Amino acid sequence: MPGHLPLISIIIVNYNGEGLLQSCLESVYAQHYADIEVIVVDNGSRDGSAEYLKEHFPHVFTLSLAKNVGFPAANNEGLRYARGAYILLLNNDAEVSKDCITNLHAAMEADPTAGICATKILVAGRDLIDSAGDGFSSNLKGFKRGEGKPAHLYNGSEYVFGACAGAAMYRKKMIEEIGFLDDDFFLIYEDTDFNLRAQLAGWKVRYVPSARVHHKVRSTIGDMSDIAIFYSLRNSELARIKNVPCGIFVRCLPSYFLATFLEFLYFGIRHRKLMLFLRAKLEVLRLLPKMLKKRRAIMLTRKVSNGDLYSLMTSIVNREFFSAKISKFLRR
Repeated sequence: MPGHLPLISIIIVNYNGEGLLQSCLESVYAQHYADIEVIVVDNGSRDGSAEYLKEHFPHVFTLSLAKNVGFPAANNEGLRYARGAYILLLNNDAEVSKDCITNLHAAMEADPTAGICATKILVAGRDLIDSAGDGFSSNLKGFKRGEGKPAHLYNGSEYVFGACAGAAMYRKKMIEEIGFLDDDFFLIYEDTDFNLRAQLAGWKVRYVPSARVHHKVRSTIGDMSDIAIFYSLRNSELARIKNVPCGIFVRCLPSYFLATFLEFLYFGIRHRKLMLFLRAKLEVLRLLPKMLKKRRAIMLTRKVSNGDLYSLMTSIVNREFFSAKISKFLRR
């Protein structure tokens, strides 16, 4: 039918989030954009989530997994059932504004070079930004743009390095070309890895500030829990190993070493997580052969130059980036 809108598949991974599902799903079904399908992947929950969905949202396609396979693997399971031209990933602790999907769809349709559209994610109940798209710094680590800044900022649509997978739209064509999230990451930085692969393959990322999402930040895993720290320390290294071209790594070596030293001081000394820090880094060594094999495949198909990729990165001496990192360090 001429003018018919494409189906959009929304994948929501849930792990022991029974108390979060109602507000999340109600916001999805309040969308102005009607051509959607909703896939909830219950990731081995033990809190009655699957039963709750069956009773209160029987029209939702629920895929129940026997155990927690991690965020990337659960989304990949959901993707197998997704029929949409676009895939929207949404955390179970997030709520979307009524015109969120409409605005994301419009941005995708207007720009065929965009493989990813990032939303403006706000901290639920506070007038603060959680993420205005993702960046990638010269210390070779992903970060949330605008994190902790007042909500009225970052209102211009623009190209950015990446998107937070907690609320982002992906072009199915791009996923078919470069693959989706890496199961080996389990939790955290899987989106940084994917952002890097998309950029290397020549796809662009469009930040759409009119697509607003309210996020109950880290309501599932906690902000400074051991599991969050471990996978953050481990997976930031895995993303670098897989995706950062040698020329850029050499260019950024001083920033990388400085950031690694500060990371050691912050987690190992200040927060007394030295054994956790060492365990994460040893796990990187164990996975090194597997990551190098993946790297070879990625580098064989890359389409952008080191210069083009570096031009999208943020220097650690960038005033806004530096002040945000200092503020975050002092706050926690």
